[in-house]
Amino acid sequence: MKAVAPCVAAILFLAAEARRHEVRTFDGQQRAAPENDLAEEMTHDLEMNFNKIAPFGKEDTAKELQDHAAKTQDTLVDAVENAEVAEIKRAVFRALTRLRAATIKEFDTIARLETQAIDAYNDAHHYRAENPLAHLHEDEAPVETDKLKSFH
Repeated sequence: MKAVAPCVAAILFLAAEARRHEVRTFDGQQRAAPENDLAEEMTHDLEMNFNKIAPFGKEDTAKELQDHAAKTQDTLVDAVENAEVAEIKRAVFRALTRLRAATIKEFDTIARLETQAIDAYNDAHHYRAENPLAHLHEDEAPVETDKLKSFH
């Protein structure tokens, strides 16, 4: 009702303005301009039908729209939160994957260096040359002299 009142006031103002701007014909008579006729007709129609216009902006309609807007905003906030969670999961997974790759690479590097150190040691050292094998027969007397000894 409050929104219709300014419209009615504007149309009434236009009708009054139209009455002020009357057109003179060639025979000297004053006649209303064609747009004045239209304005008067609209004014007459509005005055007759003003009480028949349904009110706009009922409280229950406004409450329904406001509740719907609140639910929609909640849905949007939930969607944004879900998107943020998905982005955080993606970033953490990517960081952990990179950390895992770096750890495996470091482990492989250490294993390769240890293997190279073992190979270098083996190339520089020969166990049999550094630790000669002592056979038991080398500590005994030759067979020719030993055959005369008694075992009692």
